Amino acid sequence: MIITAVVLLILTAVTGYFTGYKTAYDRMENGALATDDAVGYTQTFYGKITGITGSLEAGNTIRVSGLDVNDINFRGDFEISVSGETILQWRGTSIEFSQLENGDTISITFSGQVKETSPAMIDQVDRIQLLDDEI
Repeated sequence: MIITAVVLLILTAVTGYFTGYKTAYDRMENGALATDDAVGYTQTFYGKITGITGSLEAGNTIRVSGLDVNDINFRGDFEISVSGETILQWRGTSIEFSQLENGDTISITFSGQVKETSPAMIDQVDRIQLLDDEI
């Protein structure tokens, strides 16, 4: 009886391991990195909105101050361009550009290059996620 229970426990653990491995591998393959010639992958960093200009239709920029949790290269000030192709989300739900406000904490996922100006400029923004608890 004890041997059967131990064997069953081991089989459950092995099955769980391989199921988790396969799931993680599939997610990694499906979320493969973007193929941009300049960088070759996407990057994400966190920031607080310090200014918003323009509208989504007329072209706009968001001024962001990088948070201390970021890599040293993403702790400064950034100016990001937001286009109609940029995905705007809050908790997995699409939001409107007008719902972003000064002081909001966001994550920015981009591909392409960061222009080393002051503030640094990012043109190819793929996704902005609002991280605050409320909109």
